Amino acid sequence: MSISASFLRDHGIQLGQGELERLFKDAVQRFSLRTRAETSELDEHELAALSRGGLGQVVDFTDQDTPDPLGQGAAEYAALVATALPAAQAARVLGVDASRVRQRLGSEPRTLYGIKHRRSWRLPRFQFDDSGAGLVPGMELVLPHLDAALHPLSVVLWFTMPCPDLVPPDSEDPLSPRDWLRLGYPPAAVAVLAADL
Repeated sequence: MSISASFLRDHGIQLGQGELERLFKDAVQRFSLRTRAETSELDEHELAALSRGGLGQVVDFTDQDTPDPLGQGAAEYAALVATALPAAQAARVLGVDASRVRQRLGSEPRTLYGIKHRRSWRLPRFQFDDSGAGLVPGMELVLPHLDAALHPLSVVLWFTMPCPDLVPPDSEDPLSPRDWLRLGYPPAAVAVLAADL
């Protein structure tokens, strides 16, 4: 797989090809609990247990037409980390020192959301205002309510997908938690939902 440097730059990724490949390998190791061969060799008792657990159809990883969910998840996680801001860049956006960013990532309550990648922090972009002028309004009031055990992809998807519980009074269309905050609606509504994740 080869991705051009210009494609990466156009999408805000400042990583070289080698670092991107290492990131993807890390993501694959993080996602894959079983190898492809092990997954395709489930016996009838294991398949029956999966069916009883609500997984009536098991993905056949030997079928070339079926997308590989582990590969897709690893790629999405790698892209999330690659597009996230390093602590120093997040500090510039917030107008603070990088040590303050690290302090906010490690404090209780947490007022920034970050992913520890190797020995450094990466801060996903969902929490930052599109103008590059700081956090989305109210974000620091919602982030402390997130369970630290939630997977980063789950957090980002939750913040960016429409939520049926967040319908503005002047509309019938639900907003994502991020858009709800960005448009100035009360953060308390999002904080309550975040606590239930």
